[in-house]
Amino acid sequence: MKAAETIISNFQKSEKVERFRLSLQLVGLAIFIYFGSQSTFYVVLLSVPVAFLFGPVYCGWMCPRGMFQNIVGSMGKRVLGKRYNKLVPKWVHGPLLYFRYVVLLFLVTALVLHEFQFIDDSIMESVIIDGLLLIMAVSILLSFFVDRAACRYFCKEGAAASLMNLVKIRKIRRDHSLCNSCGVCDRICPMWIDVSKKDVVRDTACISCMKCVQKCPVDALRVE
Repeated sequence: MKAAETIISNFQKSEKVERFRLSLQLVGLAIFIYFGSQSTFYVVLLSVPVAFLFGPVYCGWMCPRGMFQNIVGSMGKRVLGKRYNKLVPKWVHGPLLYFRYVVLLFLVTALVLHEFQFIDDSIMESVIIDGLLLIMAVSILLSFFVDRAACRYFCKEGAAASLMNLVKIRKIRRDHSLCNSCGVCDRICPMWIDVSKKDVVRDTACISCMKCVQKCPVDALRVE
């Protein structure tokens, strides 16, 4: 077990990890293009066994929408500089995190009502296709100003997958004896989690991207 942890830790610190992440995201994009939007639900479902170990890894490692947000976000960082990520103040960010659960609840309710024929097929098609396309367009646009806006505030799959953070076996832990409170982990986190203030990261906003572990300059963060 220790040997496996060492291998994983060394891999997380290497430059290869981002190439590996991009490769997985391209696979996710290929699946999305070939099988359509419904494929996301099934891929998330298939990733549940891994999520029991590490949390919502699909969100942080394979989601093609996350890849597009990263691309748009990198352009936003170049144009906006220090103004990037300042659009949403923290006092708004906290409550807004729950909006994705509203989106999930709305969609599930619509599906149930449609199943019992309370909603016409044409209306349901409009709700699903037009509504989700609108959310996707808005969230990708927002990513120019805010890191991973869709993941934070709108993603229905992310809302469902985020609950795995409450039951995952392997968690990100902070070693007090090594941590120097430099704040690198807080700044690198795309979900705006204050990692440096936590002993164990159990936050439902976490997408298990492990960037905080990867970038920690003193190796104070480990997955255990």
